[in-house]
Amino acid sequence: MRNLFLLLLLVPAMATADSELVTGRAAPLEVYEKVREAARYLSEAGEAGLKEFENPRGRFVWKNAFVWVTQCDELYCLPGPKANNIGINISKAKCYQTGKLYILNLCFEAKDNPNGAWVEYWWPKQGYEKPQRRVSYMRQVPGTPYQVVAGTFDDQTSLDALNDLIK
Repeated sequence: MRNLFLLLLLVPAMATADSELVTGRAAPLEVYEKVREAARYLSEAGEAGLKEFENPRGRFVWKNAFVWVTQCDELYCLPGPKANNIGINISKAKCYQTGKLYILNLCFEAKDNPNGAWVEYWWPKQGYEKPQRRVSYMRQVPGTPYQVVAGTFDDQTSLDALNDLIK
């Protein structure tokens, strides 16, 4: 009986909660962990491992996020799980609020940092009139010309806190 009472209390609370467990949104820590895992995988698998990043149900797709691969030196995205991202010229991807070229900024920051880099930018989000804050993490794949990157909408975690993750 007591368990039923707890269940009756928790279900409505969970239905209105804004946690990643309930909403299915990727948390920044998950983004960080998946990008690190992807960098290890691609470093070991080499070019043959690129196919895994094209799979919309692959190991690097979870919740509302996915890891994709770039070649910063060539200024484009490799094929990923979202067909509309294939071959995007990363030198043209701008933040909707500041106009900054956020992927180029990520490339610059991550290039010489073995721990990778975080960046924040504003991007359209379904259900909102104005662009929402998004954070992305990029890491160079050792021994390759590739970088791996993923992001999530997050309006609470500061860039300083995110950068503390990678120290």
